[in-house]
Amino acid sequence: MQADKEQAERLHRFSHDLRNRLIGLQQVLMQFSQQPTEEERKELIHFGEQQYFKALREVENLLDDFAVERGTAAPELVPVALSPLAHKHIELMQHRFLRKRQPLELVLADDLIVLADPRMLGDILDALLSNASKFSAQGSPIVITTNANDDHAVLEIRDLGTGLSQADLEQVFVRFALLSNRPTDGEAQGRSSLAKAREMALAQNGSLVARSDGTGCGCTFTLGVPLVL
Repeated sequence: MQADKEQAERLHRFSHDLRNRLIGLQQVLMQFSQQPTEEERKELIHFGEQQYFKALREVENLLDDFAVERGTAAPELVPVALSPLAHKHIELMQHRFLRKRQPLELVLADDLIVLADPRMLGDILDALLSNASKFSAQGSPIVITTNANDDHAVLEIRDLGTGLSQADLEQVFVRFALLSNRPTDGEAQGRSSLAKAREMALAQNGSLVARSDGTGCGCTFTLGVPLVL
């Protein structure tokens, strides 16, 4: 089907913006070939990341404008013991915590049975654990707790890492948003895993929220999942 006038104009703006981002990335590559100083390297990497994530956001915005559905697959909800699943995924992520010498404090209730999709719930845990490690310094502790709150189980992952500004908090669950905080040990930035995690939490009739007192003050992610009553 041929695009109508409004669609054609939107696609034209998108293609223009995307070309600008690609030109910016090309300039970064050219500058790297000239053996920049360490300070120049840091500036080039930051500029390149800006262009990369802006391009991804523009793709997301275009898909939104055209109402393209790209939601989470329907979950298969079954009773799941939350504590054993949490222990399993903590163990799977243990290499990250060991590499950065980050001690874990676990306070996990043993009797919480939730109605969830175990694969999706595991993916959410992986995203939250990875995020806590990535944005925490070497040796910084991470606290993981679970408890019951009315008809929901609540899992919290709290770190003392880079934290989030108010502007960052407003964008933390937006796909490919470029936030001001940066990983503490040069880890790669995906900037979509938390958005996917929140989508999966909502698909399971749960919730995922983030709290922070500001930059440098750490962050707490709270996952709510319906209990089997």
